[in-house]
This record gives sequence, structure tokens and C-alpha cells, in this order.
Amino acid sequence: MFAGRYDHALDSKGRSMMPKRFRARLAELNDRSVWITNALDGADHLEVRPDSSFQAFFAKVSALGNKKSLLDFRRYYFGSAIEVEVDAAGRILVPAQLRQKLQLSDKVTFLGVDSERFELWQPQVLDERFAQVCDNPEALLDEISALGL
Repeated sequence: MFAGRYDHALDSKGRSMMPKRFRARLAELNDRSVWITNALDGADHLEVRPDSSFQAFFAKVSALGNKKSLLDFRRYYFGSAIEVEVDAAGRILVPAQLRQKLQLSDKVTFLGVDSERFELWQPQVLDERFAQVCDNPEALLDEISALGL
């Protein structure tokens, strides 16, 4: 699974070393590339899926039909997706247009969220998001409890 927070350097070319645990998960999946795209829940971070997960998700969404909302979703999510190879050193290149979207300069945070994907954040923005959660943990717990967890 992809779990944990890892703050990494971003070089002048936009490359960053993937966390060792994330590289191990890619190896388990026999994937050498990832897809970086818009996050489903906001513009303040990016979503990253291994190739196998991205392909499966693409097939699942494609099978749902051509409702306008699905077409809009496909344009937003798949239309902005960029496939990136993991190089021999274990680095990924965050494409320039996606770096600019997050205003990334010399640091990036990898945040594992489940077995299928992880996220890329500007460290300060993630800290602010975590602070918001910490300001009202009861509301979050209530929502999670309502889901049966």
C-alpha cells in the first residue's frame, strides 16, 4: 500500500526521488511508470497512480457510459494525466505544467493514501490542510463513524 508522508527535494529539472516504500509497491505491481493528474477532490494537490491502477480505473470509468458529467470528469482527470517513467535512480519527473499548478519549487511531499494511489503536495499547503483537520477532529470522526468505521 501507499502510506505515510515523505518530504523530498525537487531538483531544478523537476525530478524527485520516490520514497523507498512507494518504489517497493511499484515493484510488487510490476509497474515502471506512474500517471500524474488532477486530484479528484481539489486543485491543491496532484494524484499519482501506478500504470496498472490507472489503466484499471480508466477501464472502469469508460464502462460507465457517456453522461455529460462523466465526460466532464474524463476531460478533467484523464485529459490532464501524464505518464512518467520511474528512472533507474528511482526518481520521477513532475511535469512543468503540474509543478506550476502546485507552485512547487525545491520541495515536494509524497502522501500515501491507499493501495492504489498517492498524492503530491506542496509541503506548506499540506501542513495547512492538516491544521484544518486538527482544528475540528470531532467533525471528521463523526463523518467517518457514519460510514461504519
